Parts: sequence; structure tokens; C-alpha cells
Amino acid sequence: MGNATLRVRRVGPRVVAPDDVPVWPFDLAPARHMTLAEGLLEPGAAYQPHAHRTIEQVTYVLAGRVRVTSFDKDAGQPQSVELEAGECVVTSPQETIEFACAGESPARVLFVTSPPYPADHSDTIVLREHQALPDEG
Repeated sequence: MGNATLRVRRVGPRVVAPDDVPVWPFDLAPARHMTLAEGLLEPGAAYQPHAHRTIEQVTYVLAGRVRVTSFDKDAGQPQSVELEAGECVVTSPQETIEFACAGESPARVLFVTSPPYPADHSDTIVLREHQALPDEG
């Protein structure tokens, strides 16, 4: 038996998330409380607003520039921020989020979720537009 902590982890096969972002999940077994995936945002591609029912998500930019849009309940409208490599945002459950590549070359991002993202995508709500969603907690 080896030390699971020191096991090399590599991205798995490509999966297209419900918001149309291509992602490559990592196998983090035996971790039970989080998931990790690398995503690729192409310039000019359209990715849909979405929310997670129960998942908190960290979106960390590895390379490129990313515009992140989320519904601001206090302002009553969507707000955007641009991130560059080395920056991240944290999204809470029921908070809308949308990604766009903000540069001329693809952007690479890491998505860390807790609890783990389900393989059947059942925690994701794809939306036509940003809106306030009710808290389910």
C-alpha cells in the first residue's frame, strides 16, 4: 500500500460541463470533500450563466485573462470582474456565475469544488440570464 497523499494526480478525459466549458477532472481519491478540474476558455466562445445548488467553487486562473460575471443581489443586477493568472474568485451555492475569456489567447483555469462535483452534473442549474436565486440552505 502506498501513501495516497504522495500519489501523482493527472487530468482525466475531457468532459463538457453544463455551461459548455470543457474541463478535465482530476482523480483525487481518496479525497471525499472536494473535486478539482482544469478548464479551458476559448476566445470568443459563449459559456452559459449557471449556478450550483450546494457547491462552493473556487475558480483560479492559471493562464490568460477571464471575465467572471455573477448576479449581485445587493445591486439587483449582474456584476463582472476580470481576473488574470494568479487570481481567483469564490462562488457560493445558489450564486450565478458565467465565464468568458477576456484575452486573445485561451485561458486556463482550475475549478475546486466542495462538496465534490457530481459526475451526473445534477448540482448545476443552467440559466438563460443572471438572476437572484433563493437560498436553499
